[in-house]
Amino acid sequence: MPRYQSSASKAEDNRSSAYTLLAVGGIGFIVVGLIFCNVIPLYQNAGISKYLVCGVMGAMFVLFIVFGFVSMRDSKLLLNKAKSETSLRSEISKWCQENLDRAAVDALVQAEEAEEELTEEEMYYRRTEKMRSAIEDKFMNLDEAFVDDFVDAYYQELYEDYIDNSR
Repeated sequence: MPRYQSSASKAEDNRSSAYTLLAVGGIGFIVVGLIFCNVIPLYQNAGISKYLVCGVMGAMFVLFIVFGFVSMRDSKLLLNKAKSETSLRSEISKWCQENLDRAAVDALVQAEEAEEELTEEEMYYRRTEKMRSAIEDKFMNLDEAFVDDFVDAYYQELYEDYIDNSR
């Protein structure tokens, strides 16, 4: 299953890709223009190869520039999505703090497995499954990877001192 990547980090990746594509495309297009105008004497004879190479390379660098602008636009869209994602994450976190404290989660697990003695690893899986299902029942149509990422972070927050004390 693919790992969750937040919209903010995707936006940052797109922005850095956009800067790279724009820089390489711009510099490359300028160099191709200088070669074509014989400022950089790379081709001494003005044969067909000069026009072919400059045309193909020029088109490639123009595509770099276009893709750079597309990546920049996408990063702005992802930044807007990141704001709504942050709002959703804080809303889910608030709901979890009100409804899914450590005692409530453990009660859900122990109600199902009353007579079994569970290892800490089994408890982890049962707790996270109960947390996941409670969140998915309350908040519909969430991305599965988003919920998994949230539950892992919230589990660490809930059981961090409990895990540290048991070792």
